[in-house]
Parts: sequence; structure tokens; C-alpha cells
Amino acid sequence: MKLMREVEDRIERKLYRQGKILGGVYVGRGQEAIPVGAGLHALPEDVLFPSHRDMALFFLRGVTPREVFAQYMGRVGGLTRGKDGNMHMGDMRRRLVAIISAMAASVPVSAGAAMALKYQGTRHVAFVFFGDGATSRGDWHEGLNLAAVQKAPLVAICNNNQYAYSTPLAKQMACANVADRAPAYGIPAEIVDGNDVLAVYEAAGRAVAHARAGLGPYLVECKTFRM
Repeated sequence: MKLMREVEDRIERKLYRQGKILGGVYVGRGQEAIPVGAGLHALPEDVLFPSHRDMALFFLRGVTPREVFAQYMGRVGGLTRGKDGNMHMGDMRRRLVAIISAMAASVPVSAGAAMALKYQGTRHVAFVFFGDGATSRGDWHEGLNLAAVQKAPLVAICNNNQYAYSTPLAKQMACANVADRAPAYGIPAEIVDGNDVLAVYEAAGRAVAHARAGLGPYLVECKTFRM
């Protein structure tokens, strides 16, 4: 959690302000407990689909700060070897799938990955991370519905930081909680304090156990705030 905070501080408040990083910069300040608490359950063969506020997942998979800085600066030492700057990075050798800018678009892709893991006869799972705004997009619903119908081993983690880019939660969804959407697809869900790493770890543990047992997807809504 500390490493994520320090690396993102240098990306946003130093390199970006020095003009060494082009484009937008998005950080997970204050939300570090979510990728750490959930990501600690991932086995090496599990597949991770981070969002733009889950930097710690890369560190949990062995990505170094040097690789991250090189990536953001468009250098050859980055994960895309200079082909892209900023956060669009992944490494299939580490089972990290690159971030898709339209955040909800990762959900149907992760559902497909989870289905592949199931077809292979493994107990491995796919983890997908997204914000509250993603849950108001069509591809989020299509992906979650597909995973539910296929009983795919998908652990869905919502970083609910109360804003979808610049839209407050109350103006982009009528239900009180993101977790309220899950019963419509016949999958379990729970709400947890996203600033409490131990609470996130326990909730994610239940979600992972559910998915590994072949019972299908599980949604964890982590309540936090975008600082």
C-alpha cells in the first residue's frame, strides 16, 4: 500500500508536473486497500484485470517501480516497451491483462478469461476491478450476465469512490448500492469498507472461495472516496 502511494505520488506530483508524462494521470490515492486486500488472494495462475486505480496489483505480480516509471514516460523499459505511455499496461507472462480505457469493457473480457479457466478444468479464477461508473454501462451488465449464466469463476471488485469521472453516484444510478445490481443476475454480493484492508481481504476471501468452488461469480462493492 505504501509503495503504491509513493509511486503514484511521484507519477502525478513530480513527473507529470515536470511535463515528462503526457496525457491524463489517474491515481488510487486513498484506495490502496482495495487492490491489496483483494489481490493478496490471487494465485500465480489466476488472471488479473486491474482498473486505473489498482497500481498495487502490478507490484503484487512482481512489476517493479522502474518498469512503471518507464511505462508512464513512454520508455523502452516499460511493459509496452515504449509503444504506449501512461497506464495502458499489462503483462501476460504475469497474467496481468492491460487496462481498457472504457473501464466496463474489461468485464466481458474477464468473463471470457474465467470461462477459459473453467473449461481447462482448473480451480483458478479471474479478478476484474472497476469503478462505480462502469456498472452503469451496457458491457458491464452483459459481461456479468454471461459470467453468471456460465457460472464462470469471476471475482468482481468494485472500487466505489462515489464519482464516475465527474458524475456523482446519485446522478448515474438510482439504486443505493452497486451491490444491489447483483441479485438480478442471481449472484451473491456484499458491501465492505474499501478503506479497511483487512475487511477487503476477508470479503475477497469469501468471493474467491465461492468462485474456486465452481459456484460462479461474486461481487464485492468496496465503499471508498476519490481523493
